[in-house]
Amino acid sequence: MYILSEKDYAEQSAFKSVNNFFHFFAVGKALKRAGVYKTKGIQAMNIMLYLTFLVYSGKTMNRDATGKNPVIGNSKDAVYRLLRCQRVNWSSFLLAVSEKAIAFTEKLTSETRKTAFVIDDTLYERPFSKKTELIAKVYDHVDKRYTRGFRTLFLSWTDGASLIPVCFRHLSSTDPKNRLVPEREGRDKRTCASRAKREAVMKAPDVCLALLAKAKHFGIHADYVLFDSWFAFPSVIAKIKGMGHDVTARVKNSAKVRYFYDGRALPLKVIYDRSKKRRGKSRYLLSVDINLINDGEPGIPCRLVYVRNRSNRKDWIAILTTDMNLTPEDVLTLYGRRWSIEVFFKTCKTYLRFTGEFQQVSYEAITAHTTIVALRYMILSVEQRKRTDYRALGELFYDATDEAAELTFHEVLMMIMASLTGALTKGSVALDEGAVSDFMAAFIGGLPPFVQRLLAPDLTASQQPL
Repeated sequence: MYILSEKDYAEQSAFKSVNNFFHFFAVGKALKRAGVYKTKGIQAMNIMLYLTFLVYSGKTMNRDATGKNPVIGNSKDAVYRLLRCQRVNWSSFLLAVSEKAIAFTEKLTSETRKTAFVIDDTLYERPFSKKTELIAKVYDHVDKRYTRGFRTLFLSWTDGASLIPVCFRHLSSTDPKNRLVPEREGRDKRTCASRAKREAVMKAPDVCLALLAKAKHFGIHADYVLFDSWFAFPSVIAKIKGMGHDVTARVKNSAKVRYFYDGRALPLKVIYDRSKKRRGKSRYLLSVDINLINDGEPGIPCRLVYVRNRSNRKDWIAILTTDMNLTPEDVLTLYGRRWSIEVFFKTCKTYLRFTGEFQQVSYEAITAHTTIVALRYMILSVEQRKRTDYRALGELFYDATDEAAELTFHEVLMMIMASLTGALTKGSVALDEGAVSDFMAAFIGGLPPFVQRLLAPDLTASQQPL
């Protein structure tokens, strides 16, 4: 007799969830749209299903691909061919899947609830790699040191309850001197991989705009764009505003960046010193209306909200928004949603094998693997929303409530009265009509007044209570 262990049951349950996600969100169509198709061996859809599920099984591909796997068997070469394929547009694939996941999530969100894009980067570290294509010397702001790797810039969508990764780019250094390994020669410059490498050596603010343009092309919309002070340049804010998005971001306390306030171009510190602060235990210290200075001229009207720095109570942080209809409290609440992308980075690095799962050295293979990691998180985000939001049960909830409302309280009372009258006239001790009428009158007279009012229109004159 075969006994299914708890681990096997959990693995089968996880595989079922991943498989359902692939079919419900049409991952196969997204692969075809991205230029993925079978040339030989097993189907690309099965490879993607296997790679996405691999982390939930708790195994690595080298350990699992022993010929017994029902999805790919021992076809490791087919997996590596897919990861290294230059013609695959992985950005298009992730955008297509995220568009459907966002459409599903928006059904569970109120129409009045504001949505936002969140932009941030994280360190993709490969400290011992000497052959990884376009790997560069990057600065680790956590450990305060330089290391080998990339800055991975992510664009994500959030409604405050769920976060869906939309697209990303691994950024190398813009300075060729800091690139430890150059781009491989002899590659076709017309491929999707070559276009991705050209973006990899661009400046981060320019890549931010490119990612937003891709999301807009795929029909993914958000009301706001949230980011940290690394990208909060007036020129970038003005360009994002021109794309139809309002910006809410933390801004740098720099003397070089000035804002038009009180008829003059002033830095943040001077604006704070010249303004009257709020007293008491207010949620914010100061709120002032300013104008961005772009190309030397006052431009977009904005609102600055100063809040106290939790790390240093004597210091402050400035949050800027281009939506003048937001109150200072709304600005702080909205900017707080940016923290969801930090949770995303932590989850990917701790649980979803963001680094270290494959030791591929080509840039396209690294991009393919990061796409799979983002897909894994998207599955978790959708599953979490389905299990915590009762509206995700769909028509079952509405069918149950409609069925419960079919029988009213009045109808149930009349059914009980009819059953009681029948028992008195047809039982083993049958009563005549006069005795039944007297009994019913006495019975109804003892009921609460609101019940008597419900029964009165349906009773005969002899049965109506006095």
